[in-house]
This record gives sequence, structure tokens and C-alpha cells, in this order.
Amino acid sequence: MLTSSMVKDCAIAAGADLCGIASVERFKDGPPETHPLSLFPDARSVVVYASRILKGCYKGIQEGTDWSAYWIYGYGSGIYSALGDATRAIAELLEDHGHEAVQSPGGHTLLDEAPPGREPLAEDKLPPCIMLHMRISAALAGLGEFGWSKVFLTPQFGPRQRFEILLTDAELEPDPLFRGSICDKCLACVKACPGRALGGETRGFEVEGRQFQWGKVDYGKCKVTHWGLNPKASPFVQKDLPGMQMDVEKVTYTWYEAYRLGFSLANNIAYLNLIAGGTPEHGQGGRPGSVCGAVGCIQACNAHLEARGVLEGGSKGDVD
Repeated sequence: MLTSSMVKDCAIAAGADLCGIASVERFKDGPPETHPLSLFPDARSVVVYASRILKGCYKGIQEGTDWSAYWIYGYGSGIYSALGDATRAIAELLEDHGHEAVQSPGGHTLLDEAPPGREPLAEDKLPPCIMLHMRISAALAGLGEFGWSKVFLTPQFGPRQRFEILLTDAELEPDPLFRGSICDKCLACVKACPGRALGGETRGFEVEGRQFQWGKVDYGKCKVTHWGLNPKASPFVQKDLPGMQMDVEKVTYTWYEAYRLGFSLANNIAYLNLIAGGTPEHGQGGRPGSVCGAVGCIQACNAHLEARGVLEGGSKGDVD
């Protein structure tokens, strides 16, 4: 008989650092476009697993010498290869026991800031692009809580992890919600954010008597900084597009507008294009990279939590 422990042990053995399970009932009050049953109507359990972001990938940005490691190892194959291995292993385990497994890519800005809506493909269908909220899913799977920056915090790694999600029709025992407290609202994230994107009014939700809260994020300011278009976060725009005066204090872009701006400019900014896999001569043809270094929301937060001595460190395992 398949058990929750078997699923979580499988995830850890395949390369994930953390794994938790939520019942689909915990999502009952969520909007339909982020609900597991909208994506997989037979879902009964939501498996959420994470790999840590290694601290060394921030070093080049801290020293002002190399912005590529964060994009490669904090976002790209350096972290998602392990998560991909875990996805396949969990899905195979579920299928071997006669269950289905459906992957959801998850999202962080959906509902707060999202691309323009699309029309349903049929009258009885929801609009396409159903997507679970990754951080809410992690909270409902008992993995931790939100920091004030809205970045998710776990007791093992603080803000340093990325998640994947699998939906399954297997009835698995859910993990209890995390009842501890990691974020002390020190506001180190707000003070250190080069995008001045953090520190808005309180947002949150309640489930099973547990309150989860964070500060509203200005996603337009966040995204232009994330793409390296904010000169307070990286020097590359000023070097290659000296006429572009990006004063982040005055930015009023929505997330989607800033997202498209990054794609339109990346090929004209040599270093951003290079670290995203292109060449200075021919361009990469689309995708910019992350060069913000998560200076406030991850680096400053992690430094504060480590100084407080509240993180458990590098041991693998699920949350009890």
C-alpha cells in the first residue's frame, strides 16, 4: 500500500531536499484558476517538494564580478535538474501503485499580477493556463511560512529554495501545517531591496486556524530589477543603453509590462544576453536572465535568520 512516507522518501532519495503533502480539501477556498481540481479533477493530494538554493551562487553578485551563477544555479539547470529527477521518481512511484500524477509548474504572481486573461476554449471550461500558487501550495503542505517579502521560508533553509508540485489521485496522509514562526518582520528584506518593491500593506489567508501573512509586493518594480534593468541592481543597462534612465522609484509598470520589457531589451544588453545563453554577435532570441541577486528578499533575509540561529541547516528530510 502506498503511503505518504514512501512518497516523501522517494522525493528525497531522488534529489529533493524537502517534501510535504497537502490534502486537496485545504485548497477549498481558493479561486478556481489556482485550484488543483481545475487542473486535475480527480486530485486528492498535492505533493510539494523543494531543492535548496546554494549560498555560493550569490557570491559573484556580492563581489560585483559575476552575475551568471545565480541565474544558472539559482534558477536554471543547477537546481531544476534535481527537482526534475524528483518529479520523475515520484510520478513513477505513483504510477507503479496504480495512481495518476499530474505536474503543475506553479506560479508566484498569479492573481496579484497576471497576463491578460484568455477566453475559455469551451462554454463549460475555465480559461486555459490553470496554475497553482506555488508558495500557497508549499504552506498548505506544511513546509513553512511566508516571509514579509512574500518569499517562502522553511525552517531548514529560510528563503533559499525552489519548489515543484505534483497532483495525484492517491489519498495520502497530509502533513500538519507549520505552526512555528520564522519571520520576525525585521524588515531587512525591505531595506535591502534595490527595487524598492517590498513593504506594502498586509496580505494573507487563513487555513485550519493558521494565519499566513506577507507584505504586498510592487511586482513592476520587482520585475525590472529582477531582469537587471534597474541600475541600482546591476551596471549593464547603463553600459549598453546609456540613454535609458531607469529610476526605479518612479516605475509604474505592472508585472506583465515589466516582463515584456525585459524580453524586448535583453538582446541589446550584451551581458544579460550572454548569461541567458546567447552570443554578443547573434543574440539569444528571447529570454533575459535574473541578475538581481535577490539582495533583499533572499540574501538579507537569510543573513538575518542565520544570525538569529533559527535555521536548521543542511539536513535533508521532511518537516515534522
